Amino acid sequence: MENSKYSTARIAGREHIPLYPNNFIALRIVQLVVAVIVIGLAAYGVSGWAFDGDIFIMVVGLMTMIVTIYYIVAETASPAIYNYWAVLSLDIFLVIMWLASFALLASEVAAIYSYTSSTYYDYYTGSYYTSGGLGGATAWAACLAAASGLGGLEFALFIGSLATHGVMLHRHRKAGLHCTPGAAPTYPTGGSEFKQQPTQTTVPVQQQYAAPQQQAYAVPAPTYPQQPYQTA
Repeated sequence: MENSKYSTARIAGREHIPLYPNNFIALRIVQLVVAVIVIGLAAYGVSGWAFDGDIFIMVVGLMTMIVTIYYIVAETASPAIYNYWAVLSLDIFLVIMWLASFALLASEVAAIYSYTSSTYYDYYTGSYYTSGGLGGATAWAACLAAASGLGGLEFALFIGSLATHGVMLHRHRKAGLHCTPGAAPTYPTGGSEFKQQPTQTTVPVQQQYAAPQQQAYAVPAPTYPQQPYQTA
């Protein structure tokens, strides 16, 4: 059976938390670290030129930092605030946000790198001049490219955490456990309700009938009168 390998034994107060793999908390820490790095790179990009892709990925990084801190605190220090439905919803939300943000930023960074040079006409001298498109902004564009690449990595990390959480959540509920601390597990019956009828033990009542006591009485034998003997 699927539940045979899933233990329902829990520490008091952690009955509502699924049993994750041992390195799952490390995945949450990596998600937090990558989000902080993306925020730093995006903030540097905004300082040079603020555009939608850069701002978007920075906001997603801030949301990820808040959410992953909640994950880590709830799973380690304060299990009472943990709710596996909230974790599932937030993981799905961040998967969508990281996909949209890193894809948008990557397309805009590609457009920046394609702008290698520009030619303009000087009306005062009557000459054409060509200048480098990136020029001194090469480091700035490289930071944006790094933020986009780390955004793709964060998207892959949340795909992994969502898949792991989904599997363990299914096993957790399959074992009859709930999302409330201290709730006793309930065991499903596979769709058929088994109702055990109460066993009624009928104890026969032994009725004792007292047989009437018969007393013996001495009855004298009947006496018959003797007839005289007559001779002819």
